[in-house]
Amino acid sequence: MIMKFMNKIPAGNFIVPLILSMILFTFFPNLFRIGGVTESFLSADGSGFVIGMLCFASGTTIKLNDLKDLMRYQGSLILVKLVLSLILTVAFLYAFGLEGIWGISGLAFTATIISTNPAVYVALLNAFGRERDAGIYPFAGLIALPIVPLIVLSVYVSGGLGGVNWWPVISVFVPLILGMILGNLDGGFTAIFSKCMPALLMMLGWTLGQGMDFIEAMKSGLPGVVMTVFFIIVTLPVMLLFETKVLKGEGYSAVAISTIAGVSTSTPAAVAAAIPELQPYVTSATAIILTGVVITSILSPFLAGRIAAKRGETF
Repeated sequence: MIMKFMNKIPAGNFIVPLILSMILFTFFPNLFRIGGVTESFLSADGSGFVIGMLCFASGTTIKLNDLKDLMRYQGSLILVKLVLSLILTVAFLYAFGLEGIWGISGLAFTATIISTNPAVYVALLNAFGRERDAGIYPFAGLIALPIVPLIVLSVYVSGGLGGVNWWPVISVFVPLILGMILGNLDGGFTAIFSKCMPALLMMLGWTLGQGMDFIEAMKSGLPGVVMTVFFIIVTLPVMLLFETKVLKGEGYSAVAISTIAGVSTSTPAAVAAAIPELQPYVTSATAIILTGVVITSILSPFLAGRIAAKRGETF
């Protein structure tokens, strides 16, 4: 019964566990904090392993002959999203500074506008039969990490790149490359691990939800909603136009990339740890991002479903 319900929703195998986990975490945040296997498996601590496995599984599906097309299509989408985000960030910082406007600080704006939810990205691509394109996960995941906002805000505050840690970027590619090597050496690895993707997405939705509180998201109030609406109305039309008119695609990837990642809720604290001047903005920025995560994670599958309905396709 539960699986039938999830199968009726685009990317439901990610969205439904995410929502259920968030609700449970809201009222019982330490339910699975009992140590051992339970904590590693059911709490937010498990997200790192699941993401690593997802990168590895995605890597096994990437054939070297297909890599050029993957980077041309999905890679160009990510590049356009990143360039657009950087332009908007620079404009916001120089117009409103770190204080920001309407309760949206420079930290909140930067971390939100640059983000993309790679889990929703891959879930939607899988839901509409684009399993090969799901191999873009690690590349999409890079702009969900604190690294890009850290670089941008470091340059703005101090004019330098000192103290930037590049290891999180490198670590994303290790399981990807390992998966690519094994998948190209033996198709049996692809056959096995490609089937794991739906289960991994379910687990990723659950583990990410174990760090998100609905009530905390609501505390951001109007600024969180305003930031999310701005994110959607600026990002989505540009990405849809680029995919459908330039790449001659369907628009599913454009919808998927116009999302905010749960892992980006860690960005304000991570950036403020390196740039102490941003510490006063961490709490509000985290709440604003969390609001965006909730809204875009729920909205994007339904937007993709509308596109599919107009095209006469099923997921």
